[in-house]
Amino acid sequence: MTSVNTNAAALTALRTLQSTNQQLESTQGRISTGYKIGEAKDNAAYWAISTTLKSDNKSLSTVKDALGLGAATVDTAYQGLNKAKDVLDEIKSKLVAATQAGVDRSIIQTEISSLQEQLKSIASSSTFSGENWLSVNSASSDYDSSKEVVSSFSRNSANGVTIGTVSVDISKVALFDSNTTTGNRGILDSAVGLTSSDGRALAIGGTASTTGNTNLNGLAGAVGSATGANAIQGVTAFNLTGSFAALNAANNFNDAGDGVKFTFATEVGSSFIDITKADATIANGVSVTGEVNSVQELANIFNKKVTTQGVEAFVNGAGNLGLRRTDAGATKTVAVTSVATIDTGSGTAHTSTAGFATTPADTAAKAGVDATKAALTSGNFSAAVTLDADDQISFTIKTGTNSAKAVIIDKTLVNDALGINTGVIADGSKYLTVLQAALRKAGVDATVSAASAAFKFESTATGGTASLSISQTSAVAGAATISVTNLNISDASLSALGAKNADDIAKVIGSYISAVNTAINKITTSASSLGAVSSRIELQKTFVNTLMDTIDKGVGNLIDADMSEESTKLQALQVKQQLGVQALSIANQSAQSVLSLFRS
Repeated sequence: MTSVNTNAAALTALRTLQSTNQQLESTQGRISTGYKIGEAKDNAAYWAISTTLKSDNKSLSTVKDALGLGAATVDTAYQGLNKAKDVLDEIKSKLVAATQAGVDRSIIQTEISSLQEQLKSIASSSTFSGENWLSVNSASSDYDSSKEVVSSFSRNSANGVTIGTVSVDISKVALFDSNTTTGNRGILDSAVGLTSSDGRALAIGGTASTTGNTNLNGLAGAVGSATGANAIQGVTAFNLTGSFAALNAANNFNDAGDGVKFTFATEVGSSFIDITKADATIANGVSVTGEVNSVQELANIFNKKVTTQGVEAFVNGAGNLGLRRTDAGATKTVAVTSVATIDTGSGTAHTSTAGFATTPADTAAKAGVDATKAALTSGNFSAAVTLDADDQISFTIKTGTNSAKAVIIDKTLVNDALGINTGVIADGSKYLTVLQAALRKAGVDATVSAASAAFKFESTATGGTASLSISQTSAVAGAATISVTNLNISDASLSALGAKNADDIAKVIGSYISAVNTAINKITTSASSLGAVSSRIELQKTFVNTLMDTIDKGVGNLIDADMSEESTKLQALQVKQQLGVQALSIANQSAQSVLSLFRS
């Protein structure tokens, strides 16, 4: 039908041309912006994702800048520590030169004073962007020992944002701390006790504090020597089978009621010992939360609980647990009849007797076996002992052919052994715990136990060749202290310490060298710590750069236009547009033919 009201062909051509123009406009927009998703209307979900990722990438760029700032701060402190170590090396060499007879110590002291000032200069100038980690004041209201370097930015599935940091404890790296109200000073201005080469406090008077309460109080009688032949004879030895390794490999004493029961008999009757979690927790006076980590610990626990006179646990040369008599005589016997697990708690015992025969194969009572130890008994403990930070008790102990070792008791050891912070040894049982801890720390092949209100030191070896000697028992109340920045080798300074002859002067300078060496070791440790932090920051910077590139790539995959594809579409749409215009023109001309019908 031909109509002058409606040109259907023209309408169709128009709609097609409009659609082509719309597609052409969209393609031209992608080509001009480079994005296939430039606005939320293009694809709301992908646009939201890409917008969030681009925002996070800006945050990561800030993290990268923060890492660079942190790296520079850490490197500044590290370089300061490194230079300070070089200066300390010079001071140490000057002190070594000062030990030479005939040298002019006043000239050397002038050089040392100059180096001490250089240390202060290094610390004060090791500043980056207002941050100085080497020269601090911990008394300041704005002081914070924990410095944080922003290292990461992350977002979880719930859109929660987390900022990660790398922490540096500057109290461990500070060379100087101007806070004089506490004992927490820097590496170079903190006072250290003057000690001899074996770690013993240097007892050259002059600066002893008035608060030192230290005395030997029970150790004075320990001076002397003994051999196995002088110790008790005829003790009875009974070895259980096994090495205890299997019991240690189990879950130890998990519940309060878990334990092991040893039943044994002497000539006067049968006895038993239950060892439970509570007993294991106080093994050797050190909390091990129910664990028993060696045969010796099990023997120690056994001996804490045993009430039968003349019976003790021991570890034989093969590393096995055994029982023996400590009193002499062929009629003194001991026999183990059983070893069993016990449980009074959950109903399921977590311990094991693996490694021991439940009924030992050898149950016959043994007597008269020579397994003697060298033993020395000290004096009685009479009153509490308080160790301040500058107090020290020490003695030298030698066993068998081993080298003599210095056993040193100070406030730190007391606090660690007793789980306190006061340095107080309140009674004999506490003193015994401290002595046991001191022997372990010194690596001495000897034990100490209570013996009739005294302390009995014994060699671990048995037999007539066993030997034990204790000497050089001393207590220093308020040992002289020094810091690297105020050590002085002038005659007046040495005299004030009580060093007035050549031997005492050599001892003091040797102690100064030890103090400087201690500072060097601390600086080396601190520099290593900063080096590890610096390495971590560099790794994090590399990771952040890679992460930013990865996010950029991911965002590009979501929203960037494929220009090759869009150029191809553009050419096709341009041709289609031209065809649409031509088609619309033809459709519009078709209506003109109607006029010919009305011509005469």
